[in-house]
Amino acid sequence: MAPSSWAISLGTGAACIGRLPPPPHSSLLTPDCTRLLFSPSASCAPRGPVVGVPALAMDGEEEEFSATATLLAEDDGADVAAVVQAHVNVLMAVRRRARAQRIARQWRYRGSTTGRRGNKRRDFAAGLQGILRDYFGVGGLPPIYDERDFETRFRVPRAVFRRVYMAVKDEPFFQQRINATGKLQAHPLQKVVAAFRVIAYGEAADRADEYVRLSRTTIATSNKLLMDFIVKRWGPTYLRRPNQDELNQIMERNKERGMPGCIGSLDCCHWEWHQCPTGMAGAYQSRKGKRGIVVEAVCDEDLWVWHLFVGAPGSLNDINVMHQSPLYLDVTGGRWPPRNKPYTINGHTRTLPYYLVDGIYPRFAFLISPHPKPSTEEQTTFNRLQEAIRKDVERLFGVLMKRFHVALHPGRYRSVSQLVTTYKAICILHNMCVESRRSTFLSRRRREAGGDGGTNCGVGGDAGGESDGGDGQSGGAHAVGGAAAGGPAPGGAAADGSGGVAAAMGNIDAAGNAPPALHPAPHPPAAGMAANFDAWAETQNPAECESLRDDLTADIFRDRGDLLAPYIG
Repeated sequence: MAPSSWAISLGTGAACIGRLPPPPHSSLLTPDCTRLLFSPSASCAPRGPVVGVPALAMDGEEEEFSATATLLAEDDGADVAAVVQAHVNVLMAVRRRARAQRIARQWRYRGSTTGRRGNKRRDFAAGLQGILRDYFGVGGLPPIYDERDFETRFRVPRAVFRRVYMAVKDEPFFQQRINATGKLQAHPLQKVVAAFRVIAYGEAADRADEYVRLSRTTIATSNKLLMDFIVKRWGPTYLRRPNQDELNQIMERNKERGMPGCIGSLDCCHWEWHQCPTGMAGAYQSRKGKRGIVVEAVCDEDLWVWHLFVGAPGSLNDINVMHQSPLYLDVTGGRWPPRNKPYTINGHTRTLPYYLVDGIYPRFAFLISPHPKPSTEEQTTFNRLQEAIRKDVERLFGVLMKRFHVALHPGRYRSVSQLVTTYKAICILHNMCVESRRSTFLSRRRREAGGDGGTNCGVGGDAGGESDGGDGQSGGAHAVGGAAAGGPAPGGAAADGSGGVAAAMGNIDAAGNAPPALHPAPHPPAAGMAANFDAWAETQNPAECESLRDDLTADIFRDRGDLLAPYIG
């Protein structure tokens, strides 16, 4: 192409280039190109001399070319196109970066902007008044719902509810505050009631909004903080191993039931995890295809939880969970249980207590499982009694799921730690309920009426006093019912409801405290590693397990009529 032809075609392009601002990265442009794009002679509109380049070039008598025309005549056009493309790319990159920064600033901003949803006009006083009217009574009137209705809705007796409320109401989040406009916010009772509704029914956080007048975020936060408070405040008291007196009572009661030396029932269950991340599905998916965690527990006849291990991945079976459990590590390390309580079975004296388990567990000396294939009447009788007593831990899991539906439904939490905290909290509340109702249990009333079951088993030394946990440690349910359900709250509620709440809570008998915790030895015994190896060999001896089970089989068969009578309809 001749210089005259492409010069005419690029006349308009050169004029447009002259309108563009200087590029931020001038290093991309050559000196000639910079001179071409941003020289003063590069005007915004094509000039006459540029258009007339062919005529002047042919005649050779016209005035000399302008600087722009000379550069266009000497260049082949490729450099100009490259410079234009680079300049456009730089401008687009700058525009994209500015737009991204503008969007980021908009998302980070949190304030009163146009279009942002405002707070709902919830009447906090009406929510508090409704709770007091329904369950505690106001204005000299008795509550609408009695003791039975209260425990149906909240899953705990009034004494336990009062104990939790009085302990948590002074925490920073639960305190009643005044907002910037000078109005009182939600009362602590509203937050505690909302949290108990989530625990009791396993419902979504916004389900109780119409009743307690709280938002979904406030109810979810109340539930989480209440769980954390319960575990931190009462975990060392209610989730611990039995002390010496309690251990003696457990062994004495199991000796009357036909299992001398037994200190509880051990088993595992699975809790489904609804919001398990996809990346963790391989570890937490069980053989049934459901994602969840495993719960290991030990309980006694009263369903008091003496050991709890939560959080193992759902892909593990009971044996794998047991090998990770602190209970197994302490037993095989010689730190638990104490060997100072000998017992006699079928003429043989032993010092190592044991737990009742099902058939999946290995043959260890501290675990007694039923005969895998009973072939004699003695073995069948032993299996019937062993399964009847071992069902205590099965009943425990059933009671926990029926009492607190948050454990019945799949967990809606996003972390394993919150699942662990939730299950520990409901076990603590369960032990509080057992503490307040223990004296009314059928097994204890039968024991007081009938005395000893009369077995051929002997226990060395005294078994300790009678079990008095339910009588001396709490205000029982019967005492609570008359004072709380029938007794009206004196006077009306104050303007903020605090006076009515204090009066209503004052009419409820306080629940007592459990005995002080027994902390197992954190270090190996004084003998050192040799004692650890000896304890490991003693507890994992399958021959001792078979010998103990044979002695129990022979001893139970002699008194099978009396021992099986409570379990035969």
